[in-house]
Amino acid sequence: MEISIRQIYGCTECVEIARELKEWFTDRGIERLSADVRAYETYGAYLDGKLVGFVVVKLDGRLAEILWMAVRRGYQGRGIGTALLGFVERAAKSRGCSLILVKTSGDPEYEPYIRTRRFYERRGFVKALAIDEYPEWREPMALYVKCI
Repeated sequence: MEISIRQIYGCTECVEIARELKEWFTDRGIERLSADVRAYETYGAYLDGKLVGFVVVKLDGRLAEILWMAVRRGYQGRGIGTALLGFVERAAKSRGCSLILVKTSGDPEYEPYIRTRRFYERRGFVKALAIDEYPEWREPMALYVKCI
């Protein structure tokens, strides 16, 4: 299985992938994602020409922030998310970034986000901050960082 990753612009298919993953993406989140795929760098992971995952990244000086990342249902657990993260790390480092951060749900009991936090932790991210109720989301938030 060879995953190819390339930049994509204004990715409506990314939004459709998110809509299929309702346990991770709320309607409000999908609205934000729709705007962010037009405003920030978006990279797609492809298998046999099919978009199977994506990541949206905001690069700001020495900081890279992962705004959104998702892998199609049925393709999760196959290394696609790991490949996307690796791509982001290499791209960010080549552009002078020294830190990657990602905000994710900090709900301690919601299984989909327990898996998400574990995913980042296994790939070297550490929890730097937890907020009981993040004002923008009205739910707990966990901030993860990784030095590169």
